[in-house]
Amino acid sequence: MLVDGRSRTDIVQHCSETWDISERQGDTYIKHARERLEQDCQITREALLAEALAGYRSIRAQAERRGQLMVAKSCLDATLDIVGIKG
Repeated sequence: MLVDGRSRTDIVQHCSETWDISERQGDTYIKHARERLEQDCQITREALLAEALAGYRSIRAQAERRGQLMVAKSCLDATLDIVGIKG
C-alpha cells in the first residue's frame, strides 16, 4: 500500500479492518514496511545492471522465437546503450 501511494490513514484503517489491530500496531507495521522498502532499494549499481541485462536478454530471446525482430533489435539496442556501446 505504501508503494501505491496510499496515505497513513488509509493504511491504518485497512489494517484495523482486515486484522482487527490498533492504530499504534498499524503504525508499527508501516514503520517496518518502510524499513523493508528502504532495504529493497539499496541495490548496487552492478546488481541493477545485471538485472536489466538479464531482463533484456530474456525479452530478446522471446521476441526472436516469435519472429518479432524489431522487438529483438530494440532489446539489443537498449542492452548496448546500458553498457555504453553506441551502435
